[in-house]
Amino acid sequence: MKTMLKKISCFLLTVIMLVSIATPAFAKETRTPVILVHGLGANPVYKNIGTDDQSEIKYLGLENFIVDLLQDSDVIDEVMKMLDPKRKTNDKKLINELAQLVGKDNVINCTKNGNIKKGQGVINYWTDPLSKHKSYWKDADVAESAIARQLCKEVGAKNVYCFNYDWRQDVCTTAKQLNSYIKTIKKKTGAKKVSLVGCSLGGAVLSAYFDAYKNKKDIKAAVFVNPAIGGVDVARAYALDIKISKKTVLKYIKSMETSFDGGNSKVLFRLLGVLGEKRIGYAADYLSKFVKKKSNIKALYKKVLKPWIGNIPSLWECVPYSSYDKAVKEMSKIGFLDKKSGVYKKIKKYHGVQGRFKKNIKAVKKQGVQVAIIASYGTMGIPLTSKANNQTDALIDTKHASAGATVAKFGHKLKAKGKYVSADKVINAKTCVLPDNTWFIKDVQHMRFYYNSSATKLVARLACGKVKANLKAVKKKYKYGQFLKETDRKLYNVK
Repeated sequence: MKTMLKKISCFLLTVIMLVSIATPAFAKETRTPVILVHGLGANPVYKNIGTDDQSEIKYLGLENFIVDLLQDSDVIDEVMKMLDPKRKTNDKKLINELAQLVGKDNVINCTKNGNIKKGQGVINYWTDPLSKHKSYWKDADVAESAIARQLCKEVGAKNVYCFNYDWRQDVCTTAKQLNSYIKTIKKKTGAKKVSLVGCSLGGAVLSAYFDAYKNKKDIKAAVFVNPAIGGVDVARAYALDIKISKKTVLKYIKSMETSFDGGNSKVLFRLLGVLGEKRIGYAADYLSKFVKKKSNIKALYKKVLKPWIGNIPSLWECVPYSSYDKAVKEMSKIGFLDKKSGVYKKIKKYHGVQGRFKKNIKAVKKQGVQVAIIASYGTMGIPLTSKANNQTDALIDTKHASAGATVAKFGHKLKAKGKYVSADKVINAKTCVLPDNTWFIKDVQHMRFYYNSSATKLVARLACGKVKANLKAVKKKYKYGQFLKETDRKLYNVK
């Protein structure tokens, strides 16, 4: 009997020791690491890295542009002429002066092959969790850093990571870097899978990642927030779809009174409209005539835009899929794009990724990935192209961000009916790639997700697995429908 008890005691002790030894290894699996992938401009890029002259490249490379502009009497004089119909602006002189000003700070552009210039890039490439980088998110109130803060609140900062990259480079290169990053995080944490949150351009990065690496099956959840997966219609300017009118510009300013930031800036836009309506109208009339002259457009693109941002692949990759062929044709014709260059090879590759998005995202969802797409609406498009009357989040068109929703023009309503149609008759989600995994938030402008707001909490909880990424589960747990409106940082179902 004693012998039997000893054997049993030894067996139990052995089991306890094995469990206690194994616990640290398995403990790493208790939380799935969440990786935030930011959008264009959300992470600073630097020049002269590692030298005494290291400095951030600010304002799209135009750090000194405003100062130089105000000191250039010739440019100021030509600009002022736009505001007075009795004076005639010298188009050629204006373009040449702008070209000189932009040329002074020509540091943000990539090489002719679309590569980041030597000595430039990011300096905050972190492979340790955000618990080690509290300054990035601790006091963040809005945008990607606020989402990071919310993620930290949901699952703890030790389980949240931020993938920082140079947003100028082509998206497929960034996706390759993200793959290496995921490998590193998995190795460090012992996790078999990670969850991803792709914001704005970061959504395009996630798209490119799934295109190349979906068979690795190492993603648990993927949340796309105001994603640039389908492009941005204002980038149709590359296809020479440039249209400016007095009516559209004034309508845009008027719409901003109520749509921008939930109407909190109403007074500012109202003053702009009242005090500057005539002058703005004169300027719009001038610009309308300006863009109709092919010689002006060619000179503007080649002398001003090409040296400044013409070789940045990520900007090219924001061209909507349906506008790509025309954009390549038009930009090649005027000498803005060289089809033998590395830039063209890069954007052509990503164009293929755009075309495969529907197939790819359905494939990863079938694998069990919790996919969620969050798109905003309620703001008129930027009045620079024929698509100014689109519903947007103030930058990205809702139809593109949602991967296929049928959307009414700004100020209009749809005639459609059904469970996927918003109560305000603006959105029909039935045509989305994933209609049961896509949400729409009215009056949250592009990446203006505030910390501890209901919208930001929803993003974080979807990413952290607090709720399954489908309409039914979210409705059951939080009472949120597919169409939401944010007021005072609280979400309500659209009525």
